[in-house]
Amino acid sequence: MTMKNKLGLIAAGAAAMALFPAAASAKEGPYIGLSGGLVLPGDSNNSGAFDATVPATDDFGAIPADTPLGWNTEFDNGYAINGQIGYAFDNGFRVELEGSYTRYDVDRHSGLTVGGANIDGVDVAVLTRGAPAATNPTVGAVIADGRGRVSNFGLFGNVFYDINTGSSFKPYVGAGIGYQWADIQFRPSGVDVADDNDGGFAYQLMAGASFALSDNAEIFGQYTWRDRTDTAEVPLNLLPATLGVETGQSIISAGVRVKFGR
Repeated sequence: MTMKNKLGLIAAGAAAMALFPAAASAKEGPYIGLSGGLVLPGDSNNSGAFDATVPATDDFGAIPADTPLGWNTEFDNGYAINGQIGYAFDNGFRVELEGSYTRYDVDRHSGLTVGGANIDGVDVAVLTRGAPAATNPTVGAVIADGRGRVSNFGLFGNVFYDINTGSSFKPYVGAGIGYQWADIQFRPSGVDVADDNDGGFAYQLMAGASFALSDNAEIFGQYTWRDRTDTAEVPLNLLPATLGVETGQSIISAGVRVKFGR
C-alpha cells in the first residue's frame, strides 16, 4: 500500500468520525475475539551487503566486503490467525491487545544483483565458487525455484472507533503499533540461502464492520495493512552477507467477538 493510500484510509476514518460524532450507546466492558483470513503479502525488494570479502578463484574475481547485493522476491498468498483481548467504551472507542500469526510461501526470486550488476544469466558457480561448466544452471534459473516461506508473529496495541449507524451494523476504523518477529527461510532449488529470524517495531491500519448477533456477540470483517518500520535483517548461509527483507502485508480477515459488559 502506498503512503497516499494509507493517508486516504486515515482521512476516511476521520471523516466518518466527524459525520457520526455520537456513538451508539454501546455496551461498555471487556471482550475477547478470534479471527482468521487471507494474507496478501507485498513483494520484497531485498537489499543488503557482503559482510566479508569472498576470495577470488581461478575463474572468478573477489567480491569485496560491503559490496551491495539484492534481489526481488514474490510471495504466494498465505493465511493469518489473530486473537484479541479488548475493552469497549460506551462512547464508541475500543482499546485492544492483539496477537497475530501470519505465514506465506515464496513464489519466486529474480533479479539478483551484486555491486549493481544483474547476474541472473551468469553460471551459478559465481556464487558457489565451484567450477564453471556448460551443464551448470544460471543464477536466475536457480533462484527462480521459489522454495521457502516467511512466518510473522506480532503483538499490537490497537485503538478503534465504532461508528454509530443506529442499527446492528457498525463500520469501524482503527490503528495499532507493536512489535513483529519475522522468521524467514529462503531455499530456492533446495539451496540453503537464508534461515533466520529478526524482530522490529511494526504498525497497522484497519477498517472493517461488525454485525451484532446478540447483546454479547458479534461477527466482523476487517481489512488490515501491516508493516514494520524497518526491514528484517537476515544473515545469509550461502554467502557472507546480510539481507534486509520487507514484510508488508494486506490481511483480509473475519471473526467473532464475545463481550462481557454490563
